Amino acid sequence: MNFLAASIESLGAKVVGWFTVGYGMFAFLAKAGLLLLEPATWNRATFDVVVKQIYFTAVQILHVFLGYALVISWLIITIILSTARDFGLTEFASEMTIRVLVLELLPFLTALFVALRSGSAINTEVALMQVNNELDALAHCKVPPMQFEFLPRLIGGVVSVVTLAGLAGLLAILMGYLAIYGMNAAGFEPYTRTIAKIFDFRIMAGLIVKCALFGLAVTLIPVTAGLETPKKLFMVPVSVLRGMMRVFFAIVAIEVVSLALKYI
Repeated sequence: MNFLAASIESLGAKVVGWFTVGYGMFAFLAKAGLLLLEPATWNRATFDVVVKQIYFTAVQILHVFLGYALVISWLIITIILSTARDFGLTEFASEMTIRVLVLELLPFLTALFVALRSGSAINTEVALMQVNNELDALAHCKVPPMQFEFLPRLIGGVVSVVTLAGLAGLLAILMGYLAIYGMNAAGFEPYTRTIAKIFDFRIMAGLIVKCALFGLAVTLIPVTAGLETPKKLFMVPVSVLRGMMRVFFAIVAIEVVSLALKYI
C-alpha cells in the first residue's frame, strides 16, 4: 500500500513538473511575442543582434550543412530509386523522393543539426549567464535581456531552420532530377508537373509552419532550460542535458503531429 501511494505521489509530482515547465515555456513565448509586436523593440541594436544570430546559426555552418544534406539526399534518393525499380514503380520515384526527403526527412534532420550545434550552445550560454548573475547585471544596467539576448535567438532559430530546410529541399529536388533523368531536359516538364501537384498551398503552408516550430523548439527550450538552472556551476551540464532531451522530444512530437495531420 505504501509502495502504491509512493508511486502515485511520484507520478503526480512528475505531471505537475511537466505542466510547470510547459507553462513556463508558453509564458516566456507570450512575453517574447508581445515584445516582438512593440515598435520600440526594433531599433538598430536589436536588429544587429538578430543578424548576428542568423549568421552564427545558419550562414557560418552553411557549407557544412549543405555537404551533410548532399550526402543524406544522395543516399536516400539512391535507395528510393533502387526500390522503385525493383517493384516496377519507377514512374512514382520522383514523387516519393520529394515526399520522403523534402517534406519529411530533411526538415527533421535540419532541426536536429541546428539543435546539436546551436541549441546546446544557447542552453550552455544562458545557464552560465544565470549562474554568474550576468542577466541580473544586464537588467540592473537597463539592458533588457529579453530584447537583446533571448528574442534575437528565437528569431534567429526560426529563420535559420526555415532557410536551411528550404535550401536542403531545393538541393534534394535538383539531385532527384539528375538521378532520375540525368542531364536530359526531356524530364523537365513531368518533373515540374509532379512538383506542382505535391506543393499546393496547404502542403507549403504546413511545411513552413513545421519548420518554424522546429526553429522555435531548438531555441525556446534551451533558453528556458538555461533560465531554470540553479545558481550552482556544477548544475550547468545537468541543465544542458535536460534542455537537449526536451528539444529532442519536442522535435519528434512536432514531426509525429505533422505526419498524423497529413496522412491520417
